[in-house]
Amino acid sequence: MNILNKEELKRQIQEGKEISLDGILEEFKNLLRESIQTASEVEMTSHLGYDKHQESSNPNYRKGTNKKTLKSKYGEVDVSIPRDRDGTFEPQLVKKRERLLKGSEDLILSPDFITFS
Repeated sequence: MNILNKEELKRQIQEGKEISLDGILEEFKNLLRESIQTASEVEMTSHLGYDKHQESSNPNYRKGTNKKTLKSKYGEVDVSIPRDRDGTFEPQLVKKRERLLKGSEDLILSPDFITFS
C-alpha cells in the first residue's frame, strides 16, 4: 500500500479500500526507514570511495549491516545500518549508539521530501 501518493490514495478510497490512521502511520515509518537506510548506504559509499559491488584496491570494504531499533515520534522503526570491515565508518544521519531520533522526522514531513502527484 502506497497511500503517500495522492493518486494512489484517491484510487484506494474510490475502490472502497479501508484507509486507517494506523495505515498512514505505517507508511510514514516505512518512508523513514527507507530514507535512513538509503542515506546510510550513500554515506558508506562516500566513506569507502567506491560503489557497492564495484572493484576497488581499498582494503576496507562493506561488511553487512547492523540492525537497530530507533525511537521516533511515529513509534519504533527498525533499520539496517551498513558497517565496514575496519570499523571506521561513522554514520552521520543516525550516529553509532543513537537510538532516539531527534529532528529526523522533520525531513520526512518537509514539502520538498514528499511530493503528491
